[in-house]
Amino acid sequence: MRTSNVNQSAANTFRRKTRIAGATLLSAFCLLGMTSCEDDDEPILTTYNQQDRNFAMTSSQYLNAQISFGQLALSNGEDDSVLEYGTMLSEENTQSRAELESILADTDVEISGEISAAMQAKYDELEMLTGEDFDMAFVNFQIELLDDNISMFENQNDNGENNNLKTFSDKALGKVKDQREDAVLVKAEIELEDI
Repeated sequence: MRTSNVNQSAANTFRRKTRIAGATLLSAFCLLGMTSCEDDDEPILTTYNQQDRNFAMTSSQYLNAQISFGQLALSNGEDDSVLEYGTMLSEENTQSRAELESILADTDVEISGEISAAMQAKYDELEMLTGEDFDMAFVNFQIELLDDNISMFENQNDNGENNNLKTFSDKALGKVKDQREDAVLVKAEIELEDI
Protein backbone atom coordinates (compact mmCIF):
# COMPACT_ATOMS: atom_id res chain seq x y z
CA MET A 1 0.00 0.00 0.00
CA ARG A 2 2.76 2.35 0.72
CA THR A 3 3.99 1.85 -2.78
CA SER A 4 0.67 2.94 -4.21
CA ASN A 5 0.64 6.03 -1.94
CA VAL A 6 4.09 6.94 -3.16
CA ASN A 7 2.98 6.47 -6.76
CA GLN A 8 -0.19 8.46 -6.10
CA SER A 9 1.76 11.25 -4.44
CA ALA A 10 4.18 11.37 -7.34
CA ALA A 11 1.27 11.35 -9.79
CA ASN A 12 -0.43 14.22 -7.91
CA THR A 13 2.80 16.21 -7.89
CA PHE A 14 3.23 15.61 -11.63
CA ARG A 15 -0.39 16.71 -12.34
CA ARG A 16 0.02 19.80 -10.19
CA LYS A 17 3.26 20.76 -11.99
CA THR A 18 1.60 20.08 -15.32
CA ARG A 19 -1.33 22.36 -14.42
CA ILE A 20 1.02 25.11 -13.26
CA ALA A 21 3.09 24.80 -16.42
CA GLY A 22 -0.08 24.81 -18.52
CA ALA A 23 -1.42 27.88 -16.73
CA THR A 24 1.92 29.65 -17.17
CA LEU A 25 1.99 28.77 -20.85
CA LEU A 26 -1.61 29.94 -21.30
CA SER A 27 -0.80 33.22 -19.54
CA ALA A 28 2.19 33.73 -21.80
CA PHE A 29 0.02 33.18 -24.90
CA CYS A 30 -2.58 35.62 -23.58
CA LEU A 31 0.06 38.26 -22.90
CA LEU A 32 1.58 37.71 -26.31
CA GLY A 33 -1.85 38.07 -27.89
CA MET A 34 -2.53 41.29 -25.99
CA THR A 35 0.86 42.68 -26.99
CA SER A 36 0.28 41.88 -30.64
CA CYS A 37 -3.07 43.72 -30.47
CA GLU A 38 -1.25 46.78 -29.20
CA ASP A 39 1.00 46.64 -32.26
CA ASP A 40 -2.03 47.45 -34.42
CA ASP A 41 -1.18 51.12 -33.78
CA GLU A 42 1.39 51.04 -36.56
CA PRO A 43 2.15 54.35 -38.23
CA ILE A 44 -0.50 55.52 -40.67
CA LEU A 45 1.26 56.50 -43.84
CA THR A 46 -1.33 56.23 -46.59
CA THR A 47 -4.49 57.80 -45.20
CA TYR A 48 -5.27 61.41 -44.41
CA ASN A 49 -8.01 62.62 -42.09
CA GLN A 50 -9.73 66.00 -42.44
CA GLN A 51 -7.21 67.60 -40.08
CA ASP A 52 -4.38 66.44 -42.37
CA ARG A 53 -6.14 67.88 -45.41
CA ASN A 54 -6.85 71.22 -43.72
CA PHE A 55 -3.27 71.42 -42.49
CA ALA A 56 -1.87 70.72 -45.96
CA MET A 57 -3.85 73.63 -47.39
CA THR A 58 -3.23 76.17 -44.61
CA SER A 59 0.42 75.29 -44.09
CA SER A 60 1.11 75.56 -47.83
CA GLN A 61 -0.51 79.02 -47.85
CA TYR A 62 1.59 79.96 -44.82
CA LEU A 63 4.82 78.70 -46.45
CA ASN A 64 3.99 80.56 -49.69
CA ALA A 65 3.40 83.74 -47.70
CA GLN A 66 6.65 83.42 -45.78
CA ILE A 67 8.60 82.89 -49.00
CA SER A 68 7.00 86.06 -50.40
CA PHE A 69 7.65 88.03 -47.20
CA GLY A 70 11.29 86.93 -47.20
CA GLN A 71 11.69 88.12 -50.78
CA LEU A 72 9.94 91.38 -49.93
CA ALA A 73 12.40 91.95 -47.08
CA LEU A 74 15.26 91.60 -49.56
CA SER A 75 13.82 94.23 -51.88
CA ASN A 76 12.39 96.72 -49.35
CA GLY A 77 14.54 96.22 -46.26
CA GLU A 78 17.49 98.37 -45.28
CA ASP A 79 19.05 96.95 -42.13
CA ASP A 80 21.54 94.11 -42.66
CA SER A 81 19.83 91.99 -40.01
CA VAL A 82 16.49 92.34 -41.84
CA LEU A 83 18.13 91.39 -45.13
CA GLU A 84 19.76 88.32 -43.53
CA TYR A 85 16.47 87.38 -41.89
CA GLY A 86 14.63 87.76 -45.21
CA THR A 87 17.15 85.47 -46.92
CA MET A 88 16.82 82.84 -44.20
CA LEU A 89 13.02 83.11 -44.22
CA SER A 90 12.78 82.64 -47.96
CA GLU A 91 15.26 79.73 -48.06
CA GLU A 92 13.90 77.78 -45.09
CA ASN A 93 10.30 78.09 -46.20
CA THR A 94 11.20 77.13 -49.78
CA GLN A 95 12.81 73.96 -48.38
CA SER A 96 9.76 73.26 -46.23
CA ARG A 97 7.48 73.80 -49.19
CA ALA A 98 9.48 71.30 -51.27
CA GLU A 99 9.33 68.78 -48.42
CA LEU A 100 5.56 69.18 -48.10
CA GLU A 101 5.13 68.73 -51.86
CA SER A 102 7.27 65.58 -51.73
CA ILE A 103 5.22 64.08 -48.89
CA LEU A 104 1.94 64.74 -50.68
CA ALA A 105 3.07 63.79 -54.18
CA ASP A 106 0.89 61.04 -55.67
CA THR A 107 -1.90 61.63 -53.13
CA ASP A 108 -5.28 63.29 -53.45
CA VAL A 109 -4.39 65.84 -50.75
CA GLU A 110 -4.43 69.36 -52.15
CA ILE A 111 -2.00 72.14 -51.35
CA SER A 112 -2.16 75.77 -52.35
CA GLY A 113 0.07 77.66 -54.73
CA GLU A 114 -1.24 80.97 -53.36
CA ILE A 115 -1.27 82.88 -50.10
CA SER A 116 -4.39 83.64 -48.10
CA ALA A 117 -6.33 86.87 -48.67
CA ALA A 118 -5.29 88.13 -45.22
CA MET A 119 -1.61 87.51 -45.98
CA GLN A 120 -1.96 89.17 -49.38
CA ALA A 121 -3.45 92.26 -47.72
CA LYS A 122 -0.54 92.41 -45.26
CA TYR A 123 1.95 91.87 -48.08
CA ASP A 124 0.39 94.77 -50.02
CA GLU A 125 0.60 96.96 -46.91
CA LEU A 126 4.27 96.15 -46.28
CA GLU A 127 5.13 96.52 -49.95
CA MET A 128 4.30 100.24 -49.69
CA LEU A 129 7.07 100.72 -47.10
CA THR A 130 10.83 100.92 -47.55
CA GLY A 131 13.93 101.39 -45.44
CA GLU A 132 13.61 101.84 -41.70
CA ASP A 133 9.83 102.06 -41.86
CA PHE A 134 9.68 98.71 -43.60
CA ASP A 135 12.24 97.09 -41.31
CA MET A 136 10.33 97.74 -38.09
CA ALA A 137 6.88 97.01 -39.54
CA PHE A 138 8.18 93.81 -41.11
CA VAL A 139 9.85 92.42 -38.00
CA ASN A 140 6.87 93.29 -35.79
CA PHE A 141 4.58 91.55 -38.24
CA GLN A 142 6.85 88.49 -38.36
CA ILE A 143 6.77 88.08 -34.57
CA GLU A 144 2.97 88.32 -34.60
CA LEU A 145 2.60 85.96 -37.58
CA LEU A 146 4.91 83.35 -36.12
CA ASP A 147 3.13 83.50 -32.74
CA ASP A 148 -0.22 83.00 -34.46
CA ASN A 149 0.95 80.05 -36.55
CA ILE A 150 2.61 77.98 -33.84
CA SER A 151 -0.83 76.64 -32.92
CA MET A 152 -1.42 75.45 -36.53
CA PHE A 153 1.57 73.11 -36.28
CA GLU A 154 0.81 72.04 -32.71
CA ASN A 155 -2.76 71.20 -33.73
CA GLN A 156 -1.46 69.00 -36.55
CA ASN A 157 0.93 67.24 -34.19
CA ASP A 158 -1.94 66.53 -31.78
CA ASN A 159 -4.78 65.73 -34.20
CA GLY A 160 -3.27 64.68 -37.51
CA GLU A 161 -3.47 61.07 -38.64
CA ASN A 162 -0.75 60.66 -41.23
CA ASN A 163 2.61 60.16 -39.55
CA ASN A 164 4.66 61.55 -42.45
CA LEU A 165 2.65 64.77 -42.29
CA LYS A 166 2.95 64.86 -38.49
CA THR A 167 6.73 64.43 -38.74
CA PHE A 168 6.84 67.28 -41.25
CA SER A 169 4.69 69.42 -38.96
CA ASP A 170 6.90 68.78 -35.95
CA LYS A 171 10.01 69.71 -37.92
CA ALA A 172 8.30 72.84 -39.29
CA LEU A 173 7.19 73.80 -35.77
CA GLY A 174 10.83 73.78 -34.69
CA LYS A 175 11.70 76.08 -37.59
CA VAL A 176 8.83 78.45 -36.76
CA LYS A 177 10.00 78.72 -33.16
CA ASP A 178 13.59 79.36 -34.29
CA GLN A 179 12.42 81.97 -36.81
CA ARG A 180 10.45 83.71 -34.06
CA GLU A 181 13.53 83.85 -31.83
CA ASP A 182 15.52 85.26 -34.74
CA ALA A 183 12.83 87.89 -35.40
CA VAL A 184 12.99 89.01 -31.76
CA LEU A 185 16.78 89.37 -32.07
CA VAL A 186 16.43 91.35 -35.32
CA LYS A 187 13.95 93.67 -33.62
CA ALA A 188 16.36 94.21 -30.70
CA GLU A 189 19.19 95.01 -33.14
CA ILE A 190 17.05 97.54 -35.00
CA GLU A 191 15.99 99.18 -31.75
CA LEU A 192 19.60 99.39 -30.54
CA GLU A 193 20.67 101.06 -33.78
CA ASP A 194 17.94 103.69 -33.35
CA ILE A 195 19.25 104.74 -29.92
